[in-house]
Amino acid sequence: MRPLHVPVAAPAPARQPGWRAVTGVAAAGLLVGGLLLALQFARLGWDPTAPFFVGTSWGLDERLAARHLDVQITPGNGYDGQWFLGLAYDPALGQRLASSFDMPRYRAGRPLQPVAGWLLAGGRAGAIPVGLLAVGPLAVALGSAATGRLVAAWGRSPWWGLSFALVPGVVVGVAFATAEPFALALAALGLTLVLDRRLIPAGLAFAGAALTKESYLAFAIATAAWLALRAGGRRRARLAGAAAVVVPGLALLGLWWAYVAWRIPASAADAAAAGAVGPPLAGWAHALGMVIGGDYVPDAPVGPLGAMLLTGSLAVAIAATVLGLRRATLLGWTGLMLGLYGLFLSEELLGRFLSSMRALAPTVLAAVLAIVASQGTPREPPGSVKAGLPSCRDDDPYR
Repeated sequence: MRPLHVPVAAPAPARQPGWRAVTGVAAAGLLVGGLLLALQFARLGWDPTAPFFVGTSWGLDERLAARHLDVQITPGNGYDGQWFLGLAYDPALGQRLASSFDMPRYRAGRPLQPVAGWLLAGGRAGAIPVGLLAVGPLAVALGSAATGRLVAAWGRSPWWGLSFALVPGVVVGVAFATAEPFALALAALGLTLVLDRRLIPAGLAFAGAALTKESYLAFAIATAAWLALRAGGRRRARLAGAAAVVVPGLALLGLWWAYVAWRIPASAADAAAAGAVGPPLAGWAHALGMVIGGDYVPDAPVGPLGAMLLTGSLAVAIAATVLGLRRATLLGWTGLMLGLYGLFLSEELLGRFLSSMRALAPTVLAAVLAIVASQGTPREPPGSVKAGLPSCRDDDPYR
């Protein structure tokens, strides 16, 4: 079977450095991720379950205790890392541990992070917290390497890939054991595979991102739209390429959600998940009003840093949207789609610092990549034509 190719008339960069060339970037990303986790332990104490913030409000602590699983608990609601910890103890949902979650089906619809933690722990219950925590730094390593390849394709040093580790949502995700670092790393992997013209593996990477956090399917949708709407090439080939990157995510996510609906009883609380998006800029008006009034959310860092990160995220979302309209490259188009997504986030998310940084993680990374693509010069391989892709061959069915 011949591989699917990006239409050869598309103005995409064609040459990225090999994966060996970014091993140093990956190692540095792993180190940064490990340091972030160490700083969180220094703040909370060295219990491996502390970063998950298992609360007492939902009964998850009691269900884990009934299984003789010793975890550090937090009075009140806790934080979102606890749901991934619970799923890692029951990845196939056979014990229906997720039925004690705040939004059972919604939380159970994100299986890949807990499955990765379970695999790293070798399925041993006592090692699951450590295995799940390890997902974050490993994801930073992968995301930094993939981002390094992407920026190098536009003539930048691969070491700029470490910007992945500095995305605020990635920092929060590593420290609080949530899904953003892993989901964003898989999305970056999908983008770099598209530029390698490996569309089926890219589609699987995007599917993994969606199974880690469903909103990251936006990367596959943006890429599919770019492939389908590119000028040049045969229409059939463009549509086949678009299907290759988006169908795996849609299919696998749909199948998993159907399985979740079968295993986990329905809950009225799951409808609250729809509150993540709202009218354009309405959430931003609320959040910026808090900043202007000097009453920004209590979980923000002390001083002006929280407000600066929030307003800076809005700036890059707008910049990504503008640049995407001007430059129809893959990264420009992704910046456009994810920039628009960031403008629709609700006040429920943007009114809380940690939640806003996590929700804005895909927008911030897509914006950084769009800015790089707008400023850099694509690297062209030997024998390439003006588009930066191999010259057309008469027998190429995907031209």
